Formats: sequence, structure tokens, C-alpha cells
Amino acid sequence: MTGTARWGIVATVAEPAPLVMAFVAHYLQLGAFEIHIYLDEPDDPVGDILKWLPPVHVTRCDEAYWKATAPRRPRRHNNRQSANATHAQAKSKVEFLLSCDADEFLRPASDVPAQLAEIPERLTWLKVFNLERTMIRGTPQRTIFDGAFKVHYQGSTETPLRTSDLAPMGFTGHAAGKPFVRTKIGMNIGIHVPRHGHIKARVVPPHHPADQIELIHFDGLTPLHWAGKFIRQAAQTPDRLEQLPPFRIAQWRRIAACLSDPEALRALYDEINGYDSPELDALEVDGFIVREVFDPTPALASAFPGHSVDLTPQAFDDLLQPRIDRWLRIARKNGVL
Repeated sequence: MTGTARWGIVATVAEPAPLVMAFVAHYLQLGAFEIHIYLDEPDDPVGDILKWLPPVHVTRCDEAYWKATAPRRPRRHNNRQSANATHAQAKSKVEFLLSCDADEFLRPASDVPAQLAEIPERLTWLKVFNLERTMIRGTPQRTIFDGAFKVHYQGSTETPLRTSDLAPMGFTGHAAGKPFVRTKIGMNIGIHVPRHGHIKARVVPPHHPADQIELIHFDGLTPLHWAGKFIRQAAQTPDRLEQLPPFRIAQWRRIAACLSDPEALRALYDEINGYDSPELDALEVDGFIVREVFDPTPALASAFPGHSVDLTPQAFDDLLQPRIDRWLRIARKNGVL
């Protein structure tokens, strides 16, 4: 393939508006031809902010949407993400569609369309590997995007990153990357890989590994946000908690013990997701740390002129807290907490 390829992005979101707005602004700045936002909570007010942007397609996942799309609304958040990504693929007009979360931001080394155009026709998707944000101990968090970024060398069995039962290979979240899929193939788009036919099919189509495009993943914009991922699961699919990967189960058990003590939760977050500055210096020399400022403020100003978007951790947590409280009430009613 020669020339350039049009591309888009799809995400299912249930996040405070500043994060969703930063996500959309970032991809607009990168030149995404389409941005598909599926609101997991159909009355999410961020939809009214986004609907005025022509490249953005907002879908409210209400009862009518699910009746038209699936036999019923999937219980698991991951399954809803997959269904929505596959739905966006069917109606998109782009050649490639990246499926990711609102806390994942593309980091291309050069022009995205030109890179996608270089993928051999026989390969149906591009695997985009992810870096993961880490906090710098002793440095106050000014915005939800502060920090440095850990590098995971795929296929390596050793890493100088700090490892534990809570962070195998040094990552607190996934290191599986996300799929950039050719839309005209009609694949089922899973969280990390697409498949022909049923999403649980054993055979994964061959892919092209990205070497000039990465994602940066903020696995918890704040300690409360990190805990919130588990609390939502405890409320919505409590039976699935014990089916998480072992390191995620270990994280949840430690988090559950800290829910009534914000300082203990912050200390836990700092324990497994923070590095001292000298440690980062040494890791940077070996290529396992990227010190880079991620600041979506210019992109936000361009995409949302006249909007004042507060990216401070406290403002973000204030917006997040009502969701957390609602999920906690449901989880406790279910006897999970």
C-alpha cells in the first residue's frame, strides 16, 4: 500500500469530563478523521460538550441502543467495549480504527496515516504497544497527567523495573497493547486483539507490530481513579473479580483494605506506582523510562475554546467521587465489601 490511510479512534467511556475532553482533544490534534465516543452511562453530560465537534460521533448506550445492537446489554464492561468498537467499525469511513480506553493516548513518532499505509495488505491489524505512567516520589502531582513513563520490552523475561505480585514485569496494568484494525475486514474487535468470527475464537489473525506508534497508559489518573476501576467491577460484575489476572486480584485485595482510609490508599498507590528520581535516572539510561511531559492543555484550548478545563487531581476526584459512591453502595448491597 502506498500513500496515506485515514484513521479513527473508538472508546467506551464512563469518566469525568476533563479526561474525556483531553482524550478527544489529543486525537483531534493528531488528525484523527473520526472519533467514536460511546457513553456507557447514557445520560453522561460530556456528550453535550462533544456533540458540536464534527469529527466526533457520540453514541449514548441507552436501552434503545442495546436493543438495536445486541440481544441484551453485556454485563461485563470489557464485552460492552468490544461490542461498541465492532459497532463503530461497521459504520466508519476510515481504513483503520484504533480501539482503546479514555486513559490511553497515542504517541506517534511520525505521521500516523503514512505509517498505517505501509502495513502490508495481507495483515489485518497493527498491534500498538503501550508505555505506562509512573509517578515521581517526592514531587507533588500538579495535574492528572504528571509523571514519567515505563517501557515494557515485549518478549523479555527480565526487567530492571520494580516487580512484585502487584506489578509483574513492573507494570501495574496491562502490557498487551491495543489493536489498530482494518475496518473493511469486518473483524470482531476485542480489548487487545481482533478476531474473525466470535470474539472468543482461539485464532488471532496475523498482525503488524508497530515500531513508530505507541500508547501511553495512565493506569489510574489518581489513587481514587485507580481504585475506582475495581469498585466499578465490584458493583457491576462481582462474580468476575476472582477471575481477574492474579496480579489484579492482589491489587484489589490491597485496595479493598484501604477504602475507608484515603491516606492508606495514596500510600499503596505510591508504593507500587512510584519511583524515586534517582531510580528513574538509572532506568532512563537503560531505556526503561521515558521522561516526557504530557500536557494536553494546548490541544484542549484548540478543541474547546472558551472552556476552562481543570486538570488538577482534586478537581478530577471531586467529579469522580459521586460515581465511586454509587458503585460502593451497589457493591456493599451485593455483599462484596
